[in-house]
Amino acid sequence: MNAASILEQYKKYCYIIGRELDRSPNPAIARMLYQVDAEITPGMFMSLWISTTLLTAAGMLCAGLILFTAPFSPFQIEPPLPYILLFPAIGIGGVGIGFPFYLQTQISNKKMDIERKLPYALSFMSILASSGATPLDILRRVAREDYGHISNEFKKVLFRTDVLGEDVVTAMHSLVNNTPSELFRDICIDITNIIYSGGGLKGYLEGKSKELMSIRRQIYKEFVDSLAVFGEGYLGGVVMILTLSVLGIVISGALGIELGPLTPTQMFDLLIYVLIPVINLVFLQMLSVKYSTTP
Repeated sequence: MNAASILEQYKKYCYIIGRELDRSPNPAIARMLYQVDAEITPGMFMSLWISTTLLTAAGMLCAGLILFTAPFSPFQIEPPLPYILLFPAIGIGGVGIGFPFYLQTQISNKKMDIERKLPYALSFMSILASSGATPLDILRRVAREDYGHISNEFKKVLFRTDVLGEDVVTAMHSLVNNTPSELFRDICIDITNIIYSGGGLKGYLEGKSKELMSIRRQIYKEFVDSLAVFGEGYLGGVVMILTLSVLGIVISGALGIELGPLTPTQMFDLLIYVLIPVINLVFLQMLSVKYSTTP
């Protein structure tokens, strides 16, 4: 059985629990899942969150038992219980924070993607409006194009109009209430008002696309600044602390100072072979989640 089939079986197990949780879904989680276009119910998400947290805690507990109590382990500590319990606590904290962090970062990434491509989408819409296309035809054409999450948002509007039978104004109101980008929300409100009143859509789209080009430059600047913050945090926080830790362990070993229940050699091995790989993996996963636009 490969990893994909195991994952599918795990999701089916979580779905059994999620069906009960969907009887009274959490509206905040439901809205966040809708915003990130996740094809999952709130109950399924909650069951995945809880089950993964418990499995991670169990796995970290086993790792702590092996690391501090196994006869072949170099980390023999008395008493071992506090250090063993530290591992599942870290697992619960990491997974417990990781799931909402994932949703929040995906919403932030979607917002950035919408605002980055919005000037081009509005320029394209203004060209369609100048050719005499109706507002619904314009939305339909943009939904077929590759404008990232903007196309996905307009697909939701078309689903409500073509499948659910709603009028375009009502469908746009649903989009306004759920899109994560305030800038896109304001534009959708203006477009809805123009559709309702029958005003000049072409002039509005042309003016707004020019205005947003300057905003686009600011968005790129914020993206570069956020990367710089992560880089400085890694160098100034992770690398510096690890370097000082290694120096402290080496100096303690040279002076014959005991570091609590661990010898300097054990502390050095724990830092090099356990803590440093885990810290780097967590940091890389944070970067992957932060700058990924795939829900």
